[in-house]
Amino acid sequence: MTGGPNRIRWGILSTANIGVKRFIPGAQKSGNGVVLAIASRDRARAEKVAAQLQIPRAYGTYQELLADPDVDAIYNPLPNSLHAEWTLAAAAAGKPVLCEKPLALDAGQARSMIEGCRERGVLLMEAFMYRFHPQHQLVQRLIEAGAVGEVRFVRSNFMFMLEPFPKSNVRLSAPLGGGALMDVGCYCVNAARMVFGREPLAGSALWDVRAEFGVEISLAGVLEFSEGGLATFDCGFRAPGQGAYTVVGSLGQIEVPNAFVPAPTPVKVRVTGPSGLEEHEVGGVDQYQLEAEEFADALITGRPLRIPAEDALGTLAAIEALTDSARADGRRQPVGGPVRE
Repeated sequence: MTGGPNRIRWGILSTANIGVKRFIPGAQKSGNGVVLAIASRDRARAEKVAAQLQIPRAYGTYQELLADPDVDAIYNPLPNSLHAEWTLAAAAAGKPVLCEKPLALDAGQARSMIEGCRERGVLLMEAFMYRFHPQHQLVQRLIEAGAVGEVRFVRSNFMFMLEPFPKSNVRLSAPLGGGALMDVGCYCVNAARMVFGREPLAGSALWDVRAEFGVEISLAGVLEFSEGGLATFDCGFRAPGQGAYTVVGSLGQIEVPNAFVPAPTPVKVRVTGPSGLEEHEVGGVDQYQLEAEEFADALITGRPLRIPAEDALGTLAAIEALTDSARADGRRQPVGGPVRE
């Protein structure tokens, strides 16, 4: 399996579940990329996954993968606390990086990653795979066409059942950058920014922190936007299978019931407006495949990314405000305060 002028060769940095179960199958279906190599700190683990997924090369260290001259681009699904270190290491090796969301632990760290990749002349993209599902472009077109009037509210949720809480799960590790807000709440924050098309001014949040883990297992938040816009959301590990958002406008609303992790089957977007209820069906896709193809196409053609790496700064700034608010018993906090170092 080799690359070519119109196909990039991916190297996968770790055997994390999101890569093994989601991204690698998507990238293997893509029309402009192949998965050439995978690395793990445990060589036997890398070799096992490589055999299962028909990946030609397996490495026992991340450094070996970065040193492979045939690898064109890196997919980084490491825990949040390791995103910056290994993205910058990949950039130093001249490798473009698709890094899992959220891009970094905070906006300051994300900025250092963006600047480091720019200095090395390599492409960097945050892997918010849901943004590439065509249902969200449909929502944008409906909003622009005035289907629900002026957007006033965005309501969203993203939850799944993790109980009983396994101590080995990276989502429950404070040192690794875990917690409900970073793991699933980031989708809600990102979606609100996408729908409003501007950055929030302030945030408020309350959370349930488990002392034994040092991270929140559930959180409810509010983001305030200019012109009276409000986004409310809830996220966590204590309720089953939700991942939706609703856009509420002056003339109606748009419901996206399978917003973040839809199955690769057709989905429906419901619009309730002046003319009543309308349902729009959007064909099924693999959003991981579309994400991989977007990055590869930008790399091959030299065109700008549809969603530049700088977009991550807005999401992380909002997350910082929400975190500060939760620590301050829900008191409102401005977005874009002093950058954390």
